[in-house]
Amino acid sequence: MRFLRKHAPTSGPTGAAESAVVPIADDGDIPVIDVEGQGFDLLRSMDLGHSLWRPTVVNELDRLGTDQIVVVAAYNAADIESSMPLMRRFMTIVLAMGLGPQYGSRALTLGAVGYVDGSRNAGEIHGLFGDAVARVRIRRLREAAA
Repeated sequence: MRFLRKHAPTSGPTGAAESAVVPIADDGDIPVIDVEGQGFDLLRSMDLGHSLWRPTVVNELDRLGTDQIVVVAAYNAADIESSMPLMRRFMTIVLAMGLGPQYGSRALTLGAVGYVDGSRNAGEIHGLFGDAVARVRIRRLREAAA
C-alpha cells in the first residue's frame, strides 16, 4: 500500500486565498502625531534609541497593530482630549509641549501609557520616554498572559 500526500486547496470558495495579517508592533519605528512639528523636532534631536517618523495622513496609521507605540504631541489641553481615540487604539505616549506636568494625570486617565513633559531637560525627557516604553512592554506581557 502506498501513502500519498494530499495537498490542501489553496483557494476558498471564491477562488482567492485570504490570509489574516496581524501587524506586529515595532518599538524601533515609532510614529509621532504632531500638527505643529515642534515636538517631533525635539524628540528627533535626542538619541532615544528609536526611529521616529511623522505620518502625513491618518491612513498611514491603519497598517499599525494595536500594540504599536504612538507618540502624540499636545500643545494644549484640548489636544489631549482629542487624542482619546488614539489612546484607545494604540499604546500612546503624550508629549506635552509647554503644558507642564499638571495634565499628566488627565492623559493617563484617558488611556495614555505615558506622559512626557517636553519642558524638561534632555536627560529627564530621555528617562521619561524610556519609562513609558518600558510600561508598554509590561502591559503587552500582562495582556498576553491574560
